[in-house]
Amino acid sequence: MTAPAVSVPGVSLSRVINSEWIKLRSVRSTTLALLLSVVVLVGIGLIAASAMAQPLATGELETDGPPFQPSTAVGAILGGVAFAQLLIAALGVLYVSVEYSTGMIRATFSAVPRRLPVLWAKCLVFAGVVFTLMLASSLIAFFAGSPFLAAHGVAPSLADPSVLRAVLAAPAYLTGVGLSAIAVATLLRSTALAVSIVSFTVFLLDSLAGMLLPASIADAITAYLPATAGKAFMSETQAAGTLAPLPGFLVFCGYLVVLLGAAAFVLKRRDA
Repeated sequence: MTAPAVSVPGVSLSRVINSEWIKLRSVRSTTLALLLSVVVLVGIGLIAASAMAQPLATGELETDGPPFQPSTAVGAILGGVAFAQLLIAALGVLYVSVEYSTGMIRATFSAVPRRLPVLWAKCLVFAGVVFTLMLASSLIAFFAGSPFLAAHGVAPSLADPSVLRAVLAAPAYLTGVGLSAIAVATLLRSTALAVSIVSFTVFLLDSLAGMLLPASIADAITAYLPATAGKAFMSETQAAGTLAPLPGFLVFCGYLVVLLGAAAFVLKRRDA
C-alpha cells in the first residue's frame, strides 16, 4: 500500500512576501532602527520648529528680506528627513547584506530558485513598512511642530496643496532612499561598501559637486543628482538651481528604476 501523496504548496509572490515580512520583523535591530528613525524625524523637526520660533518671539527676524513664510516653517518641521535618511539607508542595506554575510541567502534561493520574487518581495515589504512609519512620523512632526510657530503668526496648513505635497513627499523620498539601498546592497553584497556609497550619495554628493566643480558645470548637473532631485519634490517652492517638483520626482524615480533594474539583472545571473 503506497502512502498518499503530500501536496506541497508552490512558490508564490504572496508566500515570499510573508517570508520577507517575518525576516524583517523578527530581527530586533531592525525594529530599533525603525523606531530610531521615527524619533529622529519627529524630534529634530520639533527642535527645528522651536528654534525657528525664537527669532519670531524676540523680534530678531530680519525685516529687510522676504517675510517668514510657511514654506520655511514646513522645511524646518521636516528637517529630520536629512538625518532619518541615513538610518533608512543603513537599514535597507542590512536587510539584504546580512543574508549574504551569514550565508542564509543560499537557503532563500533554494526555496525560491527564480530569485527575482525575493527582490520584489523585499522591496514591497520594506517600502510598505518604511512609508507607513515615515508618513505617520511626518504627520506627527507637522502637527506637533506647527503650534510652536502658530503662536507667532505662522501657521502652515495641510489645506495648502504645496504644504500637503511636502508632508507626503518626505516619506516617499525616504522610502525611495531605502529601496535604493536595497538595490545597491544586492549589487555589491558588502555592508560597509553599500552603506558608504548610499550615504555619500544622499548626504554629500550634491554638496561636493558644488564645491569641487566649476560653477557652470555644477549648476548644470547638481539639479539632476539624486538627493537634489529628492529635495526638489519635497520643497513647496522651486529654489534657484533646482528642478520643479514633478521633474524632480521623475528624475529621482528614474535613478530608482535603473538601480533596481541593475540589481534584478545581476541577481539573476550571479551565483549566490
